[in-house]
Amino acid sequence: MEDTRRAGPTEMPGWAVRMNEAIELLLTLLLTGIMWLALTLLGLVVLGIGPATSAAADVQLALRDGERPRVVSRMWSTWREELVRGNLRMLPLLLVQAGAGSMLWTVSAGLSDGPLALLATGVLAAVSGAWATVSLAVIVAAPRVRRQDLLVTWRLALLLPGAMPLRSIGLLLLLMVWLVVCSLAWPLALLLGAPVAVLLAVSVLSRRIRVLLEDLDKSATTRAAQAGSQSAAPDATPGYEG
Repeated sequence: MEDTRRAGPTEMPGWAVRMNEAIELLLTLLLTGIMWLALTLLGLVVLGIGPATSAAADVQLALRDGERPRVVSRMWSTWREELVRGNLRMLPLLLVQAGAGSMLWTVSAGLSDGPLALLATGVLAAVSGAWATVSLAVIVAAPRVRRQDLLVTWRLALLLPGAMPLRSIGLLLLLMVWLVVCSLAWPLALLLGAPVAVLLAVSVLSRRIRVLLEDLDKSATTRAAQAGSQSAAPDATPGYEG
């Protein structure tokens, strides 16, 4: 007799795979949020928030590279590495953010003297706060930027937002929308606020920064090669003796 039995599916449906990936991402974000809170408090907030944010970014970068990182061990390792180095690089920008926030509060409360002063203060606070936010996102989303010398890191963090203006503006808009969502649901902000913000920064900036840094490497190599060839060539100036 002919076997009428049908073989079962050999592969999971696409929707099931995507749902499984979404669940894994959500669980990773939740665990990342818990670790971010713990590490931030461990650093007494001021000294913990920068390294904890870099640690959360390393988890997201590993996921983008196809890895399945151990969230707790990865974040703890990165936090210890970044506790001194990360704070030296990020604290000045965090202070700029805090200053911009206080200026915006002054503007919203109408405490400035006169409308022109109010407008100038508001514009200065918005520009400085936005630029500092994207500069911090650059440091967080690009481990290579973090590992540079202090002055090089600051220079790259301040210049790269201007090199990718559309992505910088897009990131700011996404972060503003996420801030509004978190303000409407504070339990969501407590567990997912920082991890999702880091996820947005990594998603928008990391690959573009990598391409820009690779282009800088290529141009620097080209200039070095040209300088070497010119120095090796005989000097054509009058009076030169070979």
